Amino acid sequence: MPRAPFGLALLAVGLMYLLGLATAPFLDPPEGFHAAIAQTIRDGGDWITLRVNGVRYFDKPPLLYWLMAGSFSVAGPTEAAARIWPALAAIGVAAVTGRIGMVLGGPRVGLLAGLFVAANLGIFVFGRHLKPDLPFVLWIVLAYAGFVVAYRGGGRWGLALFYASLGLAALTKDVLGAIGPLVLVALFVWLTRERPYGAWAPWWGIAILLGAALPWYLAVELRNDGFLWYTVVDNHLLNFTRQRLFPDEDVPLGTLQFLGVTALAFLPWTLALPWGLRRALRLPWQDADARLWGLLGLWAVVVVGLFTVSPFKLPHYGLPAFPALALLAARAWDDCIEALPGAATPRALMVPVLVLFAFLGVALSLAALDRLPLPAGAQLSVDVAARNLAARGQVAAGSPLQAYVPILLKSALVFGAATVAMALAVWRRWPAAGVGVALAAMIAFLPMAGEAMAQFTRGRSVRPIAEALIQRLAPADRIIHEGALENSGSLLLVIDRPVHVVDGLQSNLAFGATFPEARNVFWSPTRLQEAWAGPERCFLVSTLAPDLSVARSLAPRHLLVQERGRWLYSNLPD
Repeated sequence: MPRAPFGLALLAVGLMYLLGLATAPFLDPPEGFHAAIAQTIRDGGDWITLRVNGVRYFDKPPLLYWLMAGSFSVAGPTEAAARIWPALAAIGVAAVTGRIGMVLGGPRVGLLAGLFVAANLGIFVFGRHLKPDLPFVLWIVLAYAGFVVAYRGGGRWGLALFYASLGLAALTKDVLGAIGPLVLVALFVWLTRERPYGAWAPWWGIAILLGAALPWYLAVELRNDGFLWYTVVDNHLLNFTRQRLFPDEDVPLGTLQFLGVTALAFLPWTLALPWGLRRALRLPWQDADARLWGLLGLWAVVVVGLFTVSPFKLPHYGLPAFPALALLAARAWDDCIEALPGAATPRALMVPVLVLFAFLGVALSLAALDRLPLPAGAQLSVDVAARNLAARGQVAAGSPLQAYVPILLKSALVFGAATVAMALAVWRRWPAAGVGVALAAMIAFLPMAGEAMAQFTRGRSVRPIAEALIQRLAPADRIIHEGALENSGSLLLVIDRPVHVVDGLQSNLAFGATFPEARNVFWSPTRLQEAWAGPERCFLVSTLAPDLSVARSLAPRHLLVQERGRWLYSNLPD
């Protein structure tokens, strides 16, 4: 791939993802909770058994938390030091996806694929959001890159990369997610009748995978009886069927919601996927590269299809398919530019994008004027916390429309200008100009989406409650949190004592709560009432509205602060 265009593209992607990481406080949930786990490691905690607030935590493997503990040692537990890792992972995903595209389709396919996978709302949001999903996607796309190298005769190092990346994926998010590419590659090898099968699963490759992931899993099981059952069976297999013994608060999406969110998150490149999938999956596959394009098609279809039929799915579950989707969409655009037989016509690809940009320009303008209300249920489809609150009969906190008006107007101008430019490209039938306009529009729009994310985060942050607590806390005071602690995890970053939890066992800490040291962390409402009536000052942080909160049963009850969907009570007045 030519170095100058690809280097400039990576620079643009890097600026999009790295600038402004510290402009907003941690979003609660889930960012503060993840940061608190890493802070516990940094402060001398156990690097094997993860803990938060003194409770063992088993929902995610440790790799992201290890990385954050390292950056916290340098810069402290700041937003930028935490979010840097998903941002770097997003840049890595773009680079590796571009490399696969170059190998299979040439320089232009590689350049387009790298930009497509970075310039969409789904990857952008999670690339600037503290969760393990983007690091996990990076290992998955690296694994497929290794397999592509090996399948094209590039040597054993490709298979070594394949198995090592899957081991790191198992250390980043979950073991079953790492097994998925193994199953898909096995299906691919069977479909293509490769012989011998064992050549693709050498003993040393399996040893690399197990050597990367197994020691940590075994060490945690030896220290925490039942961990493997919890993480493999309860947290994955039973979660898939919605039969968990230790459920958390997350309310899954419906099938149409999931498909809609996934398609919208990958716009505008979703519009080219019918052409890309048709060519990739069309038989017969004439050569090795055609078969590998078929593997990419299978990757996209299986990931999206699996979660479509799963009873449990969240908005980000389609992200592992995005590199494959970007490669397929890039090939469709490249075929159109080259005017290959059977390729989409220029207008077939550009007119849908033109219509989309025109719609966005009008819709954003009307939204800024408060003439276009958000469709009913739209926020609940993409906002897990809002959906969880809605299940309890509450409405999530948010910022007023006025805070978003400048962002909406700037975004409307971007898509308005892109509509005019795309109309010219459609008229002249210039697909190369059309894809350039689409990329320019997305690269201009995504930083504005970042501004909106920052404003949204400020509207949900626990910071006002934390500041109010810090101003009032005395050495002997007790802090109690009502509901799952991950809903206000940022509290743990700024206070100097453990937090007691009442009615918070429907949580990521539910299994950790079964261990003896957690008994004094999780309180019953009766124990809260006893402490509340005692001589020590108690503070109650609640995410439940007063008519639903345990605070109704407490007397005396003094409401000190009500801010951003949280309430701070005390048994003593200020």
